[in-house]
Amino acid sequence: MDKIVRYSLAELGQTAVNLQLKMAEYETISLQLFVNKEFNAILENFVDTENSFSNNAIHKSLETCFNEYMTNNKDLLGFMFLSYLDNERSIVVTKDFQKEFIGFKSGFKGTNAFSNIMKADGGIVWSNAIKVNQNNYVILGRLIKRLSNGKPLGVLAIIVDEDKIDQLVNLTIYNDLNNSLNGIENYSLIINRKGEIISSPFKEDIGTSISQITKNITPGKPHGSFIVDVNHKESLVTYKTIGSKIEIGGRNGWYLINLAHTSFLYEERQKVAVTILILGVVFGVLAVWISFYTPKMIYSEPSRNSYQQ
Repeated sequence: MDKIVRYSLAELGQTAVNLQLKMAEYETISLQLFVNKEFNAILENFVDTENSFSNNAIHKSLETCFNEYMTNNKDLLGFMFLSYLDNERSIVVTKDFQKEFIGFKSGFKGTNAFSNIMKADGGIVWSNAIKVNQNNYVILGRLIKRLSNGKPLGVLAIIVDEDKIDQLVNLTIYNDLNNSLNGIENYSLIINRKGEIISSPFKEDIGTSISQITKNITPGKPHGSFIVDVNHKESLVTYKTIGSKIEIGGRNGWYLINLAHTSFLYEERQKVAVTILILGVVFGVLAVWISFYTPKMIYSEPSRNSYQQ
């Protein structure tokens, strides 16, 4: 089992690196906009301008900016900017479900995600999963402040499809075209500190809690493993913290978890043992055949030469 744990942790570590690189792409976009004084000035004008004609022109300018980022990064679903004081001075630009996200923004200020973004005071915050039009998304948000006086201007949010994250951390499952999720006994998911599922191949589980996992995670330990019952099945759990530029998983704390039912692991180990046994028998037979055949060849060669003489 120790070898299986070491292998699982090594594989999980590589997956974590891939995920962190993808998260860093989104965080870099957020940072680029955050430090861009021209962009911030446009946002400030968008919020303050009373003239509807001028405001429409600024709106178009922001749309163009967001669309350019979405063109250059196919995994980006969209952007939202929500004015701190005036909901009417907000903008939503998405590749899909534009109408649904416009409806979502009106209630976004009442969510924990918005509250956490405000508390972060300009720092990066990754939200828990949110559901829009029966699909799951995560939001990378940060507070934008006024250039003139440093007061809150609004929240800039990048919308990421949870499917993109899931496909990255479960690459093996999705690369196998014949692989159905039915009967999958080895897969990865992302949870926060409280055990709430952020991303999973089983979409119905997203947003639910698996506290039996988080209570076994050693605080401050970046990775580890343990065996616990999950959905009434004994499972090997390996975990790794997801780092970001701010803290582990931004300010929310994410863990990359791999779940493997122990019955699956024993079955795989048995398959390997049987394969090794079969190969051993084959090579053993081959060795015996060579040991008999080679002396015969050596013996027959001089005889053939003698006959020719």
